[in-house]
Amino acid sequence: MSAQGFYRRSLPDSAIAFSSVEGRQIFREALALGGMEGYFALAEQFHTQAEPAFCGLGSLVVVLNALSIDPGRIWKGVWRWYGEEFLDCCLPLSVIKENGITFDEFVCIARCNGAVVKPNRYYQSSLENFRQAVEEVTTASGDIHLVVSYSRKVLGQTGDGHFSPIGGYHPQRDLVLLLDVARFKYPPHWVSLPLLWQAFEPVDPVTNQCRGYILLQKSERLPETFFHVAFDLHQWRSVAPYFTEILPDILRKEQPDSIASVGSTILHHLPVEFTTMVHTSSETGEKLEKLRAAIHLNSLFDIVHQCLSSDDSDAMSVVRKWRSQQPFVAEIITAILLSCPETLYATLKPELRLWFSEVRHLEKLLPPLDIEISRLREQMSALQEFYTLYSKGHQCNIPSAGFGNWQ
Repeated sequence: MSAQGFYRRSLPDSAIAFSSVEGRQIFREALALGGMEGYFALAEQFHTQAEPAFCGLGSLVVVLNALSIDPGRIWKGVWRWYGEEFLDCCLPLSVIKENGITFDEFVCIARCNGAVVKPNRYYQSSLENFRQAVEEVTTASGDIHLVVSYSRKVLGQTGDGHFSPIGGYHPQRDLVLLLDVARFKYPPHWVSLPLLWQAFEPVDPVTNQCRGYILLQKSERLPETFFHVAFDLHQWRSVAPYFTEILPDILRKEQPDSIASVGSTILHHLPVEFTTMVHTSSETGEKLEKLRAAIHLNSLFDIVHQCLSSDDSDAMSVVRKWRSQQPFVAEIITAILLSCPETLYATLKPELRLWFSEVRHLEKLLPPLDIEISRLREQMSALQEFYTLYSKGHQCNIPSAGFGNWQ
């Protein structure tokens, strides 16, 4: 690499530049054939990734904004909007900046941020299934999008692992439009769909798995919310065992005989790390009051409030720290106990386990609490599943192939 650096790369013969004479003709034909319906929502939000390793985050930002998903957090000024700086829910941005992200990490981040995600690795799908997915997305009006994770090498490009949104499809020529967010390197370009399918097959050396494609939609159950999980994977590792091993084992040994004693046992054994797991938005006024009212009407809130009002509540270190940080301690604890993995309650006596199952039933939660808990559960579930993969060795603390050799 020269001291002056690079100003873009030349596309290989396997690609057709979007802005070229041929590329524009393909666009016109694809538009007439109905294969560009999803393009316009993406084009409105298309941007260049902010860092060389941010191809996954850059692609996801384009899609989340194209899907009109509200992050529920202030971006700048008074505006709520997705920027790459918000996508730190599964991995710290400092780690992503150095290593990029993998296929599974992309899925985790997308789920944490309100997208309904359907991942498809190469070995889980087929060329025909991929073509059908591309046709579905590109003929839709913008309520579903597709991001591909592929090896640049197969396309004759420099570097290796990369993410891009699919912007369009020409069914007669079997060409797809890759809206490459690394616009400092390659412009958007048309490539053969079968060739792109082949680019999913090479194994990512970090995960030892092939790549693939990811369908993303907006969930109607996940609009702007007051609560959100503030942990990335490394922070989640410190609390995950409490849901699956530590607290269930304590409950199994102590066998509390009432709902109140279950709540007390849990609160006495929570570590202080739990106090930073769930953050709240700056929402005030009528919306917040409606949410608090819905929480107060839930039977689990009564139990939490009773525990916090007991004489020994000051002996609970986690409660002391919570009280110094939050005005809505009982509400936050109730939200965590309603949304956490159900394995927490697995070792309770049958009648107590049934009570918690009933009180946590999503369809029985009053609005807007049902939406809040749905969002928290999806975020926790994404982190828990990713943590499980991590624990089994599918993820490693070594440079990721999420962006490969980005030169």
